[in-house]
Amino acid sequence: MGCNFRCIHCQNWSISQQFEEGSVIPQKEVALLIDIARRDGCRNQNWVGGDPIPHIPFWLGVLLYEKENTPVFFNTNGHYSQESSELLKGVADVYKIDFKYGSDRCAERISDAPRYWETVTRNLRSAKRYGELLIRVLVLPGHLDCCLCHILKFISEELGKNTRVNLMDQYTPHWRAGELPELSKRLTPQEWRRAVAMAEDAGLTNVTM
Repeated sequence: MGCNFRCIHCQNWSISQQFEEGSVIPQKEVALLIDIARRDGCRNQNWVGGDPIPHIPFWLGVLLYEKENTPVFFNTNGHYSQESSELLKGVADVYKIDFKYGSDRCAERISDAPRYWETVTRNLRSAKRYGELLIRVLVLPGHLDCCLCHILKFISEELGKNTRVNLMDQYTPHWRAGELPELSKRLTPQEWRRAVAMAEDAGLTNVTM
């Protein structure tokens, strides 16, 4: 439950914005469930949400009770503090980071996420250095020039052309997306073809779709 973003198009808005009540489970109980799953063949523990960022202290506590050393898959929007980044070093084995915006203006307008570019690019660099990095890019309609081109350029030039990127075309309007005209509709086939071409032009060699 919970998220530090307020994305107006969130498909999981009832969870991310905590319209649901959820359940409180003690750290020891969560750790036991993870240990049992690991012994049954589970490959990793996926910290997700909403977003796991508001609950990093809870998850670190869970790790203290775990016995099976299950790898940590940190599944996040990437907009966390320098202090959080330090806490995750040596803890997160795989960072799956959503790279959403190439513009601070778009980030604030759509997700109420201030200082987006500075924060997320810093955390991407750290994730690349301290763990295995997978970047997920959901192509938003109307945001190829303001966002996607800058995202792909940064990945190629700063993180490496072989960085694992999942380029996604499945944007669907949810929740309050109708408040922004460009987000009230699906991505067009023309936009998707252009997005794929942009990834190719950026020289990225490890892109899945």
